[in-house]
Amino acid sequence: MSRNNKNARNLERARQFSKQRKEGNKGPAKTNPKHDKRWTYRANPEVQKRIAEQLKATQTANEKTSGKKILENAGGASKD
Repeated sequence: MSRNNKNARNLERARQFSKQRKEGNKGPAKTNPKHDKRWTYRANPEVQKRIAEQLKATQTANEKTSGKKILENAGGASKD
């Protein structure tokens, strides 16, 4: 029974949003937060340090195998 009630409620809500859009309103911009949850994972200084080290390591690894480095060294055998 609750599933039917939920579907009916969602269907009615969808009809209201459709009606608003047809009238030219954009509808709700975004949902309102229901609680005070914060995204603190990256606010931790130790985590930020590890993330920076990882980014630096991947950037240097990408620079070593970049296409420009490969093209700079191309044709070395023919130069001799």
